[in-house]
Amino acid sequence: MLISHWHATLDQAPLPVIDLPTTAEVVVVGAGVVGAATALWLARAGLQPLVVDRQGPAAGATGNNGGLLSAGLAENYLAATARYGQRAARELYALSLAGQRLLVELIEQEHIVCDLRLHGNLNFAIGEAQLTIAAATVSALQADGFPAALLDRDAAQEMVSIPLGAAITGARLNPAAGTLHSGKLVHGLLAAAHRSGARFSWGVTVQHIASDADRLCLHTDHGDVSAAAAVIAVNAWSGEVLPEVAPSIKLVRGQVLCTVPVEPFITCSFSANLTPTGEYGQQLPGGQVLFGGCRAVAPNHDVGAVPGEVSDEVQQALETSLARLFPTLAGIAIERRWSGPMAFTPDYLPIVINPRPGLFAVGGFSGHGMPFAAIIGRHLAEAVQTGTLPTELALLGIERATLLGE
Repeated sequence: MLISHWHATLDQAPLPVIDLPTTAEVVVVGAGVVGAATALWLARAGLQPLVVDRQGPAAGATGNNGGLLSAGLAENYLAATARYGQRAARELYALSLAGQRLLVELIEQEHIVCDLRLHGNLNFAIGEAQLTIAAATVSALQADGFPAALLDRDAAQEMVSIPLGAAITGARLNPAAGTLHSGKLVHGLLAAAHRSGARFSWGVTVQHIASDADRLCLHTDHGDVSAAAAVIAVNAWSGEVLPEVAPSIKLVRGQVLCTVPVEPFITCSFSANLTPTGEYGQQLPGGQVLFGGCRAVAPNHDVGAVPGEVSDEVQQALETSLARLFPTLAGIAIERRWSGPMAFTPDYLPIVINPRPGLFAVGGFSGHGMPFAAIIGRHLAEAVQTGTLPTELALLGIERATLLGE
């Protein structure tokens, strides 16, 4: 069985669980980073949320990702500005930056030990055309007041102690970025929520949600739960619970590898566009190099592919791409391979909806949910208490023009 580095090295006592109750004040469906953050905010407000998940903590995208906490959007800022408009792109980027800072605050406040390292991200430029785009991106970000810096090849090489690949012409530095242990993060958020009254029930699949007077009825494979409110945060599986979002959220498999340990050569995380779908990685505290991406070489870009499994063509492309960035790593032994379920929307932004009173949902983070988790979770917890989605999430509504292709 293929197990991610985060699950293989979690080394935490299991969280306490209960049998599924028949009633709850509020139910959070999904125990990834968004569900965990939402549960913590709800618990801090004294609402004693019940968190349910079909498998358990970080079983989906969060527990199979690259462990990168980078402010920004799934698209390059120039592309995002062209798609959403300058004002919306600026507001969305600011939301991600505030979310990244807020998650760091939660980690510090709750004393969560998750290998957090705030050391930036290097987005390597491959060739002169990408360096030109990087320069324009940095200028646009700086003009809107966001942290960014352009490095030429020599400056980028100074941040890496092994030779860079010949095609690298420079890099865009995002100082508002870090890395962490995704499994320990989610475990820590849930443990903090439990200390404030949250309860957990794993192995529960929500099949349908009905409304009955002023209550919701969550029909599951373990019985029904009546609740005053519920937050659905299952990302790739959103359409199975809420049919109204199914046309807009697609399951996409993301594949990752992890090498054997090597001597430290880079402190920050890194990314590149060696293929059209992009690559990302980091050197872990133990010396291993985690590297993911290369969906572009897979049939249909791995859209709808079975998560948990890996394919030879993508894994070979990952090894080749890693060697293109760092030639001395060519042929390095691989310690672990895995994949996980991402959830993409047509415009690469998550969808937040309030389809009926007391019911709220978010999904479709397009491989970039980490910086949004804490702040969207806080806003969803506020929505449960007020009954209305806050205006800060208006740009993520399901009726937005970019999602509808207008």
